[in-house]
Amino acid sequence: MIQEFLSVFIPLFIIVNPSSTLALFSIITNKSSKKERIKTARDAALYAVILLIIFALAGSAILRYLGIEIYSLRIAGGILLGFVGLDMLKRGQQFGESPPDKKQKQPADYALVPLALPSLSGPGAITVTIVSMQDTEILWWMVILAILLTMIITFLVFMSSVIVIKVLGEKGMDAFTRIMGLLTVAIAVQFALRGIAEWVPTI
Repeated sequence: MIQEFLSVFIPLFIIVNPSSTLALFSIITNKSSKKERIKTARDAALYAVILLIIFALAGSAILRYLGIEIYSLRIAGGILLGFVGLDMLKRGQQFGESPPDKKQKQPADYALVPLALPSLSGPGAITVTIVSMQDTEILWWMVILAILLTMIITFLVFMSSVIVIKVLGEKGMDAFTRIMGLLTVAIAVQFALRGIAEWVPTI
C-alpha cells in the first residue's frame, strides 16, 4: 500500500516542485505583511488542492465532455504565465501594483493566478492525478492524500520566502523580479511549445 501511495505522491511532488514557485511567491508577497503572506500561501495551496481534487474525481469526464485535451491546457497555461512574466519584466518590484494613473479597487488575487494555476496545479499535475485515478492498483484516497501532503509541504516552503526577501533587500528584489520575469516568460513559452508539440501529431 505504501508503494502504491508513493507511486502517486513522488511524481506529483516532483512536477509541482514548490521550490520552483518560491521565487514567484517571494516576488508577489515581498511588500506584504506576515499575515498577508500566510494568507496568500494558504490560499494558493488551498486553491491548488481544490483544483487537483476536482480533476482527480471528475477530470477525465470534464475534459471529455468539453472536448479539451491536455495540450490545450498546456498552451492556455503558457499564455497565462506569459502575461505574468511580462508584467514582472516591465514593472520590477512594482509587480502586481496598479500603474500611477490607474486605481485598483481591490488587490489582485495572485494566490489563484499564477500561483495555484498554472504554477502548482498545472497540466502536468492535472495529468498525474487523472492518470493515477484510472490506475486500478491505486485507491482513490491515496491520490487525495498525495495532493494534500504535497500542498502542505508547498505551504511550508512558501513560508520560508521571508528569508529570500530579507537577504535580497529592496534593490535586490527589484533585479530579482525582472530576472524571474524573463525566466517566467521562458517557462511560459516552454509550456506553450510542449502543448503545440503534442497537438501537431493529432492534425
